Amino acid sequence: MKGLSQNKKRPLSGAVLCLLLVSIMEMDCAAQDILNLDPPGDLECLVDKANLIDRNHAQKIRSRGKRYFETPIIVVTINKISDHVDQEMTIKTFADLLFDQWQIGAYENDGNEENLSKGILMLVAKGESQKVPLTVKIRLGEGWGEQKDQHIYWIITSVILPRFQKGMFSRGIIAGFNALSRMTPEGMDFIEDDNYYVPKKSVNTNGVFKVHYSPPLILAIVLGLWTLVSVWLQGSEGLAWRFWSKIFSWLTTFKK
Repeated sequence: MKGLSQNKKRPLSGAVLCLLLVSIMEMDCAAQDILNLDPPGDLECLVDKANLIDRNHAQKIRSRGKRYFETPIIVVTINKISDHVDQEMTIKTFADLLFDQWQIGAYENDGNEENLSKGILMLVAKGESQKVPLTVKIRLGEGWGEQKDQHIYWIITSVILPRFQKGMFSRGIIAGFNALSRMTPEGMDFIEDDNYYVPKKSVNTNGVFKVHYSPPLILAIVLGLWTLVSVWLQGSEGLAWRFWSKIFSWLTTFKK
């Protein structure tokens, strides 16, 4: 029985030791100082260390970023994470560290949801291989809760990464910035018509995908259904048959 008791204690001791090591590693990461990466000044929102952003796009980000006081959006590009910390870490860990040390959108952390940070950090780092040229992480303040997690996933996968995969790094960054700005109260009426990708699907505030139908698409659906029903019921004697016959006849004449 004594030997059995000792065997039970060993896994427990191992689990405690692992937990202690993880805690020490997390404390070590939290204690890391970020090197060669100063926070932006007042009313600034862009730090482009990797020189990925075109001058025109950078100017737009800076001018628009000045609108977001209570919900600042900070855009940071770097060459390598190892250039700024002494130990190896993931982009997620680095983004958390950067967000906390820069105190992005910092408020009093007194437990009141209204006083929690609603700042936003978009971090872009160059990848270690050619297959993954860039990696991106969007970090939200605690004030956002989990209500925007699915929307952030959509911004990364549907707005930013498709452009990155085509080598359009600057366009991907400004498109991501524009999409993030729409989450803020100041950006609700913001309209961008040059670089923002309009998807077939969007996500509402509850994280539910919602399909938007444009008027031409609705008209095409109605015409298609009307044609099918008319041909099915009346065949060549129906109105739809005669309508499309005239259309095709006109198109043939026009081509000649």
